[in-house]
Amino acid sequence: MIQYASGGKESFEGKRVAISGSGNVAQYAALKAIELGATIISLSDSKGSLIATDDKGITAELVGIIADLKVKRKQLTELANSSEYKNKFKYIEGARPWKECGKVDVALPSATQNEVSGDEAEALIDAGAKFIAEGSNMGCTQEAIDIFEKHRREKKGEAIWYAPEAKRTSSFAGKAANAGGVAVSGLEMAQNSARLTWTSEEVDEKLKGIMKACFANGLETAKEYVTPGEGEFPSLVAGSNIAGFKKVAAAMLDQGDWW
Repeated sequence: MIQYASGGKESFEGKRVAISGSGNVAQYAALKAIELGATIISLSDSKGSLIATDDKGITAELVGIIADLKVKRKQLTELANSSEYKNKFKYIEGARPWKECGKVDVALPSATQNEVSGDEAEALIDAGAKFIAEGSNMGCTQEAIDIFEKHRREKKGEAIWYAPEAKRTSSFAGKAANAGGVAVSGLEMAQNSARLTWTSEEVDEKLKGIMKACFANGLETAKEYVTPGEGEFPSLVAGSNIAGFKKVAAAMLDQGDWW
């Protein structure tokens, strides 16, 4: 998304990334964004949000510490209140991160459904966010999606660009932002069936190809069926929905179950 929107001039490098949640999805989203050069400025749990207050943000080492806290069923407050880290983070009780992070480039909702409301969508736009991609299932409310899509149409190339998760688009086999989990499950089944063993690097490279194909499919389908206005980013909501429908419809026709 970033490369397409910037004409290949930008990447995750140097981006301020706000992430919600602190479970598997959030942890691995953070680690991948860090690997690609981003600064992670937030994580959260059911009690509130952990917000970075220094330039380093949440490092890969800290993600590991947070993962250990989660295994021990402890809250992020333990990290924020520790003598080692209390000057590097603030923990905001009862809040999601979207209004608390200051400047944001990328938002990755990775906690639960309906975790980005309409007013939080407006707050992300005001904070300068240019990209939002759902890691959680149905992370944004419909009101938030409507705000993002309206902004996309009105602000053209300066707008925030929203990528929906796979279940929302009924695309099942991976046409949207959080399809990676399903994709790797498929890779696992293929590996087991063929009696193969792949390294984590091999799996990651296969996943990268799958996700690039997911994006390209949603993007090109949007261009084909919902012609964007001049200067607009294509609607990944419409493109992913239509791509998912086409896949299911084609499978039904192949099986003779077209009625």
